[in-house]
Amino acid sequence: MFLIDTHVISELTKPLPSPAVLNWFAATPVKHIFISAITLCEIQLGLALMPAGKRRDALYAATDGLVQEEFNQRCLSLDARCAPIYGQLAARQQQLGRTCTAEDAMIAAIALSNQFTLVTRNIKDFEGIPGLTVFNPWG
Repeated sequence: MFLIDTHVISELTKPLPSPAVLNWFAATPVKHIFISAITLCEIQLGLALMPAGKRRDALYAATDGLVQEEFNQRCLSLDARCAPIYGQLAARQQQLGRTCTAEDAMIAAIALSNQFTLVTRNIKDFEGIPGLTVFNPWG
């Protein structure tokens, strides 16, 4: 099972997405791919910060379509099972001097609590998190 992060969703909504990401997405059973509520929040923030116009409207439509069609029933929340995992991994990363945003730590905690592989382009952001399996579909 896979939890995809914000970069993967963003890539899938581009006019010309990476062939490697498209191939991974096409080869992986859709029932095995999940997103998190944190990713949805990051996407909505990015869209809200864009200037109004056709590009933002097109990205809103593409993102909404992708989320509704592909992930409507496969969106994982940050819940009570994730909280202790989040606290431990965020504290550990901070103590080791590793940069880890709260959002990335939450996404990692969701992946860990569900025993999912995290799919991301930013492998470095998740380095050193014990037990977390990370996969980069870009190669």
